[in-house]
Amino acid sequence: MHSYRQEATTLHELLGVDLSFVFLGIRKAVLQAGSRLDHEPTIAHRADLPPRAGEPTPALTFAFDGGYARRTRKGPRRNFEILTGACEKNGKIRVFATAFKGPKSLKRRLSRFILRVGHDTEEPTALMTGGAESLLRLKKLLPVPTRLVLDYFHVAMKLRHADQCIGRIPPYSFSPDGSVFELYDRFNYLRGYLWSDRRAKFKESFDRLLYLLDRVQYELPDSAQAASMTSGHLCDLEGYLRKNAAGIINYRDWRRAGRRISTSAVEGTVNRLIGRRMCKSQQMCWTKRGAHLLLQVRCAVFNGDLLAGFQRWFPTVGIRRIMLPWDWLPQQ
Repeated sequence: MHSYRQEATTLHELLGVDLSFVFLGIRKAVLQAGSRLDHEPTIAHRADLPPRAGEPTPALTFAFDGGYARRTRKGPRRNFEILTGACEKNGKIRVFATAFKGPKSLKRRLSRFILRVGHDTEEPTALMTGGAESLLRLKKLLPVPTRLVLDYFHVAMKLRHADQCIGRIPPYSFSPDGSVFELYDRFNYLRGYLWSDRRAKFKESFDRLLYLLDRVQYELPDSAQAASMTSGHLCDLEGYLRKNAAGIINYRDWRRAGRRISTSAVEGTVNRLIGRRMCKSQQMCWTKRGAHLLLQVRCAVFNGDLLAGFQRWFPTVGIRRIMLPWDWLPQQ
Protein backbone atom coordinates (compact mmCIF):
# COMPACT_ATOMS: atom_id res chain seq x y z
CA MET A 1 0.00 0.00 0.00
CA HIS A 2 2.97 2.35 0.57
CA SER A 3 6.02 3.32 -1.41
CA TYR A 4 9.29 1.51 -0.83
CA ARG A 5 10.77 4.47 1.05
CA GLN A 6 7.78 4.70 3.40
CA GLU A 7 7.95 0.96 4.00
CA ALA A 8 11.64 1.15 4.89
CA THR A 9 10.91 3.88 7.42
CA THR A 10 8.13 1.81 8.96
CA LEU A 11 10.37 -1.26 9.28
CA HIS A 12 13.11 0.79 10.94
CA GLU A 13 10.74 2.35 13.47
CA LEU A 14 8.54 -0.63 14.39
CA LEU A 15 10.68 -3.74 13.90
CA GLY A 16 14.18 -2.42 14.53
CA VAL A 17 15.49 -3.52 11.14
CA ASP A 18 19.13 -2.67 10.51
CA LEU A 19 19.52 0.77 8.96
CA SER A 20 21.57 -0.68 6.10
CA PHE A 21 18.37 -2.34 4.81
CA VAL A 22 17.03 0.60 2.81
CA PHE A 23 14.26 0.92 0.24
CA LEU A 24 16.42 -0.61 -2.49
CA GLY A 25 16.58 -3.85 -0.54
CA ILE A 26 12.81 -3.86 -0.06
CA ARG A 27 12.25 -3.24 -3.76
CA LYS A 28 14.62 -6.08 -4.67
CA ALA A 29 12.89 -8.49 -2.27
CA VAL A 30 9.42 -7.57 -3.59
CA LEU A 31 10.46 -7.99 -7.22
CA GLN A 32 12.09 -11.33 -6.47
CA ALA A 33 8.91 -12.56 -4.77
CA GLY A 34 6.82 -11.29 -7.68
CA SER A 35 9.07 -13.06 -10.18
CA ARG A 36 8.76 -16.37 -8.33
CA LEU A 37 4.99 -16.00 -8.10
CA ASP A 38 4.82 -15.22 -11.83
CA HIS A 39 6.95 -18.18 -12.99
CA GLU A 40 6.22 -20.94 -10.51
CA PRO A 41 4.04 -23.91 -11.57
CA THR A 42 0.30 -23.63 -11.37
CA ILE A 43 -0.99 -23.97 -7.83
CA ALA A 44 -3.71 -26.56 -7.42
CA HIS A 45 -6.78 -24.78 -6.14
CA ARG A 46 -8.43 -25.92 -2.93
CA ALA A 47 -11.45 -28.04 -3.76
CA ASP A 48 -14.72 -26.45 -2.75
CA LEU A 49 -17.46 -28.39 -1.06
CA PRO A 50 -19.54 -30.26 -3.64
CA PRO A 51 -23.06 -28.91 -4.14
CA ARG A 52 -25.86 -30.69 -2.36
CA ALA A 53 -28.26 -32.93 -4.20
CA GLY A 54 -30.55 -30.85 -6.38
CA GLU A 55 -28.42 -27.72 -6.17
CA PRO A 56 -26.99 -26.31 -9.43
CA THR A 57 -23.26 -26.13 -10.04
CA PRO A 58 -21.97 -22.70 -8.91
CA ALA A 59 -21.61 -20.36 -11.87
CA LEU A 60 -18.41 -18.51 -12.66
CA THR A 61 -18.26 -14.86 -13.63
CA PHE A 62 -15.13 -13.24 -15.08
CA ALA A 63 -14.89 -9.47 -15.26
CA PHE A 64 -12.01 -7.55 -16.83
CA ASP A 65 -11.07 -3.90 -16.98
CA GLY A 66 -8.00 -1.80 -17.60
CA GLY A 67 -6.04 0.84 -15.74
CA TYR A 68 -3.06 3.03 -16.53
CA ALA A 69 0.27 3.71 -14.83
CA ARG A 70 2.83 6.40 -15.61
CA ARG A 71 5.87 5.17 -17.52
CA THR A 72 9.38 6.15 -16.47
CA ARG A 73 10.58 7.21 -19.91
CA LYS A 74 9.62 10.46 -21.60
CA GLY A 75 7.76 10.69 -24.87
CA PRO A 76 4.27 10.70 -26.38
CA ARG A 77 3.31 7.27 -25.00
CA ARG A 78 3.89 8.23 -21.39
CA ASN A 79 1.38 5.78 -19.86
CA PHE A 80 0.98 2.04 -20.29
CA GLU A 81 -2.13 -0.06 -19.71
CA ILE A 82 -2.52 -2.72 -17.02
CA LEU A 83 -5.13 -5.44 -17.47
CA THR A 84 -6.95 -6.39 -14.29
CA GLY A 85 -9.60 -9.00 -13.76
CA ALA A 86 -11.65 -10.68 -11.09
CA CYS A 87 -13.45 -14.00 -10.89
CA GLU A 88 -16.33 -14.72 -8.56
CA LYS A 89 -17.15 -18.25 -7.46
CA ASN A 90 -19.32 -19.18 -4.48
CA GLY A 91 -19.23 -15.57 -3.32
CA LYS A 92 -15.40 -15.48 -3.26
CA ILE A 93 -13.49 -13.12 -5.52
CA ARG A 94 -10.00 -13.81 -6.85
CA VAL A 95 -8.07 -11.11 -8.69
CA PHE A 96 -5.64 -11.05 -11.60
CA ALA A 97 -3.39 -8.35 -13.06
CA THR A 98 -0.68 -8.10 -15.69
CA ALA A 99 1.20 -5.35 -17.50
CA PHE A 100 2.24 -7.61 -20.40
CA LYS A 101 -0.57 -8.05 -22.94
CA GLY A 102 1.12 -9.97 -25.73
CA PRO A 103 -1.15 -12.73 -27.08
CA LYS A 104 1.10 -15.64 -26.03
CA SER A 105 2.01 -14.41 -22.56
CA LEU A 106 -1.51 -13.17 -21.86
CA LYS A 107 -3.05 -16.48 -22.92
CA ARG A 108 -0.64 -18.37 -20.65
CA ARG A 109 -1.38 -16.16 -17.67
CA LEU A 110 -5.13 -16.32 -18.18
CA SER A 111 -4.95 -20.13 -18.36
CA ARG A 112 -3.03 -20.29 -15.09
CA PHE A 113 -5.50 -17.93 -13.44
CA ILE A 114 -8.47 -20.08 -14.48
CA LEU A 115 -6.74 -23.24 -13.27
CA ARG A 116 -6.13 -21.65 -9.90
CA VAL A 117 -9.75 -20.60 -9.65
CA GLY A 118 -10.94 -24.08 -10.58
CA HIS A 119 -13.22 -24.33 -13.60
CA ASP A 120 -15.33 -27.46 -13.09
CA THR A 121 -18.34 -26.84 -15.31
CA GLU A 122 -18.92 -27.31 -19.03
CA GLU A 123 -21.45 -24.49 -19.29
CA PRO A 124 -20.30 -21.19 -20.86
CA THR A 125 -18.75 -18.88 -18.33
CA ALA A 126 -19.95 -15.29 -18.17
CA LEU A 127 -17.31 -12.88 -19.50
CA MET A 128 -18.38 -9.43 -18.35
CA THR A 129 -16.86 -6.34 -19.97
CA GLY A 130 -17.78 -2.75 -20.57
CA GLY A 131 -17.70 -3.16 -24.35
CA ALA A 132 -14.15 -1.90 -24.99
CA GLU A 133 -12.62 -3.42 -28.11
CA SER A 134 -9.35 -4.16 -26.30
CA LEU A 135 -11.26 -6.40 -23.87
CA LEU A 136 -13.41 -8.22 -26.40
CA ARG A 137 -10.37 -10.10 -27.70
CA LEU A 138 -10.08 -11.89 -24.35
CA LYS A 139 -12.87 -14.23 -25.45
CA LYS A 140 -10.47 -15.89 -27.91
CA LEU A 141 -7.64 -16.11 -25.37
CA LEU A 142 -9.58 -17.77 -22.57
CA PRO A 143 -9.27 -21.58 -22.60
CA VAL A 144 -12.89 -22.12 -21.51
CA PRO A 145 -16.17 -21.46 -23.36
CA THR A 146 -17.46 -18.02 -22.47
CA ARG A 147 -20.54 -15.91 -23.04
CA LEU A 148 -20.16 -12.17 -23.43
CA VAL A 149 -22.24 -10.13 -20.99
CA LEU A 150 -22.48 -6.36 -21.31
CA ASP A 151 -21.86 -4.68 -17.98
CA TYR A 152 -25.01 -2.97 -16.76
CA PHE A 153 -22.98 -0.41 -14.83
CA HIS A 154 -21.80 1.21 -18.07
CA VAL A 155 -25.33 1.04 -19.51
CA ALA A 156 -26.75 2.67 -16.37
CA MET A 157 -24.24 5.53 -16.62
CA LYS A 158 -25.42 6.34 -20.13
CA LEU A 159 -29.03 6.16 -18.98
CA ARG A 160 -28.18 8.48 -16.12
CA HIS A 161 -26.86 11.15 -18.49
CA ALA A 162 -30.13 11.12 -20.45
CA ASP A 163 -32.16 11.11 -17.23
CA GLN A 164 -30.40 14.21 -15.94
CA CYS A 165 -31.11 16.11 -19.17
CA ILE A 166 -34.79 15.05 -19.20
CA GLY A 167 -35.11 16.33 -15.65
CA ARG A 168 -34.47 19.88 -16.91
CA ILE A 169 -37.53 19.78 -19.17
CA PRO A 170 -40.73 20.97 -17.44
CA PRO A 171 -43.86 18.76 -17.54
CA TYR A 172 -45.84 19.30 -20.72
CA SER A 173 -48.81 17.63 -22.40
CA PHE A 174 -48.17 16.89 -26.07
CA SER A 175 -51.79 15.84 -26.77
CA PRO A 176 -55.14 17.16 -25.44
CA ASP A 177 -55.91 14.02 -23.44
CA GLY A 178 -52.30 13.02 -22.71
CA SER A 179 -50.45 13.14 -19.41
CA VAL A 180 -48.06 15.96 -18.63
CA PHE A 181 -45.53 13.32 -17.58
CA GLU A 182 -45.59 11.41 -20.86
CA LEU A 183 -41.94 12.23 -21.60
CA TYR A 184 -40.72 10.91 -18.24
CA ASP A 185 -42.98 7.85 -18.38
CA ARG A 186 -41.72 6.96 -21.82
CA PHE A 187 -38.12 7.15 -20.61
CA ASN A 188 -38.95 4.85 -17.68
CA TYR A 189 -40.54 2.40 -20.11
CA LEU A 190 -37.36 2.55 -22.19
CA ARG A 191 -35.26 1.71 -19.13
CA GLY A 192 -37.57 -1.12 -18.13
CA TYR A 193 -37.54 -2.71 -21.58
CA LEU A 194 -33.75 -2.64 -21.61
CA TRP A 195 -33.65 -4.18 -18.11
CA SER A 196 -35.85 -7.09 -19.23
CA ASP A 197 -34.27 -7.41 -22.73
CA ARG A 198 -37.46 -6.65 -24.68
CA ARG A 199 -35.73 -5.30 -27.76
CA ALA A 200 -38.78 -4.72 -29.95
CA LYS A 201 -40.48 -2.69 -27.21
CA PHE A 202 -37.22 -0.85 -26.56
CA LYS A 203 -37.04 0.19 -30.22
CA GLU A 204 -40.64 1.47 -30.16
CA SER A 205 -40.04 3.49 -27.00
CA PHE A 206 -36.77 4.85 -28.39
CA ASP A 207 -38.47 6.13 -31.56
CA ARG A 208 -41.37 7.59 -29.57
CA LEU A 209 -38.99 9.31 -27.18
CA LEU A 210 -37.05 10.93 -30.01
CA TYR A 211 -40.34 12.13 -31.50
CA LEU A 212 -41.38 13.71 -28.19
CA LEU A 213 -37.99 15.41 -27.83
CA ASP A 214 -38.38 16.91 -31.31
CA ARG A 215 -41.76 18.26 -30.20
CA VAL A 216 -40.10 19.81 -27.15
CA GLN A 217 -37.66 21.76 -29.31
CA TYR A 218 -40.54 23.37 -31.27
CA GLU A 219 -43.12 23.84 -28.50
CA LEU A 220 -40.79 24.64 -25.56
CA PRO A 221 -38.00 26.86 -26.95
CA ASP A 222 -36.53 27.42 -23.48
CA SER A 223 -35.91 23.65 -23.14
CA ALA A 224 -34.59 23.14 -26.67
CA GLN A 225 -30.99 22.76 -25.49
CA ALA A 226 -31.91 20.15 -22.86
CA ALA A 227 -33.96 18.24 -25.43
CA SER A 228 -31.10 18.32 -27.93
CA MET A 229 -28.65 17.03 -25.31
CA THR A 230 -31.08 14.26 -24.34
CA SER A 231 -31.42 13.19 -27.97
CA GLY A 232 -27.64 13.05 -28.28
CA HIS A 233 -27.29 10.89 -25.16
CA LEU A 234 -30.05 8.56 -26.34
CA CYS A 235 -28.46 8.14 -29.77
CA ASP A 236 -25.14 7.45 -28.08
CA LEU A 237 -26.85 4.79 -25.93
CA GLU A 238 -28.54 3.21 -28.95
CA GLY A 239 -25.24 3.03 -30.85
CA TYR A 240 -23.49 1.55 -27.82
CA LEU A 241 -26.18 -1.14 -27.47
CA ARG A 242 -26.13 -1.93 -31.20
CA LYS A 243 -22.37 -2.39 -31.10
CA ASN A 244 -22.61 -4.76 -28.11
CA ALA A 245 -25.89 -6.46 -29.02
CA ALA A 246 -24.38 -9.92 -28.44
CA GLY A 247 -23.74 -9.09 -24.79
CA ILE A 248 -27.20 -7.78 -23.86
CA ILE A 249 -29.03 -10.18 -21.54
CA ASN A 250 -32.17 -10.24 -19.43
CA TYR A 251 -30.68 -8.43 -16.44
CA ARG A 252 -33.84 -8.90 -14.42
CA ASP A 253 -33.66 -12.71 -14.58
CA TRP A 254 -29.93 -12.73 -13.90
CA ARG A 255 -30.42 -10.54 -10.86
CA ARG A 256 -33.19 -12.75 -9.53
CA ALA A 257 -30.96 -15.80 -10.02
CA GLY A 258 -28.32 -14.18 -7.81
CA ARG A 259 -25.80 -13.67 -10.61
CA ARG A 260 -23.65 -10.61 -11.04
CA ILE A 261 -24.73 -8.07 -13.67
CA SER A 262 -22.02 -5.42 -13.31
CA THR A 263 -18.23 -5.18 -13.07
CA SER A 264 -18.32 -3.36 -9.74
CA ALA A 265 -15.99 -6.01 -8.30
CA VAL A 266 -13.33 -5.44 -10.93
CA GLU A 267 -13.79 -1.66 -10.75
CA GLY A 268 -12.89 -1.94 -7.06
CA THR A 269 -10.01 -4.24 -8.04
CA VAL A 270 -8.57 -1.59 -10.35
CA ASN A 271 -8.76 0.95 -7.54
CA ARG A 272 -7.13 -1.35 -4.99
CA LEU A 273 -4.43 -2.82 -7.23
CA ILE A 274 -3.50 0.16 -9.38
CA GLY A 275 -5.10 3.39 -8.21
CA ARG A 276 -4.08 3.50 -4.57
CA ARG A 277 -0.54 2.27 -5.14
CA MET A 278 0.49 3.57 -8.54
CA CYS A 279 -1.62 6.51 -9.64
CA LYS A 280 -3.76 8.47 -7.21
CA SER A 281 -2.05 11.34 -5.39
CA GLN A 282 1.38 9.94 -6.31
CA GLN A 283 4.02 11.21 -8.70
CA MET A 284 6.00 7.99 -9.09
CA CYS A 285 6.81 6.40 -12.44
CA TRP A 286 7.07 2.73 -13.28
CA THR A 287 8.67 0.31 -15.65
CA LYS A 288 6.49 -2.45 -17.07
CA ARG A 289 8.52 -5.13 -15.32
CA GLY A 290 8.51 -3.36 -11.95
CA ALA A 291 4.76 -2.71 -12.07
CA HIS A 292 3.97 -6.25 -13.23
CA LEU A 293 5.98 -7.99 -10.50
CA LEU A 294 4.60 -5.74 -7.78
CA LEU A 295 1.09 -6.53 -9.00
CA GLN A 296 1.79 -10.26 -8.68
CA VAL A 297 2.61 -9.75 -5.00
CA ARG A 298 -0.47 -7.59 -4.43
CA CYS A 299 -2.72 -10.15 -6.16
CA ALA A 300 -1.25 -12.91 -3.99
CA VAL A 301 -2.04 -10.85 -0.89
CA PHE A 302 -5.67 -10.25 -1.93
CA ASN A 303 -6.12 -13.91 -2.94
CA GLY A 304 -4.56 -15.20 0.28
CA ASP A 305 -1.75 -17.04 -1.56
CA LEU A 306 1.30 -15.07 -0.40
CA LEU A 307 1.89 -16.96 2.86
CA ALA A 308 1.42 -20.30 1.09
CA GLY A 309 4.00 -19.22 -1.48
CA PHE A 310 6.59 -18.34 1.17
CA GLN A 311 5.92 -21.64 2.95
CA ARG A 312 6.69 -23.48 -0.28
CA TRP A 313 9.93 -21.57 -0.77
CA PHE A 314 10.99 -21.56 2.89
CA PRO A 315 9.49 -24.52 4.82
CA THR A 316 10.30 -22.97 8.21
CA VAL A 317 8.00 -20.00 7.64
CA GLY A 318 5.04 -20.22 10.00
CA ILE A 319 6.62 -22.91 12.22
CA ARG A 320 8.73 -20.77 14.52
CA ARG A 321 6.63 -18.40 16.59
CA ILE A 322 8.06 -15.23 18.07
CA MET A 323 6.06 -13.74 20.96
CA LEU A 324 6.28 -10.39 22.67
CA PRO A 325 7.29 -10.40 26.37
CA TRP A 326 3.78 -9.64 27.63
CA ASP A 327 2.41 -12.60 25.64
CA TRP A 328 4.73 -15.17 27.17
CA LEU A 329 3.05 -18.02 29.00
CA PRO A 330 4.52 -19.85 31.99
CA GLN A 331 5.80 -23.34 31.36
CA GLN A 332 3.25 -26.04 32.24
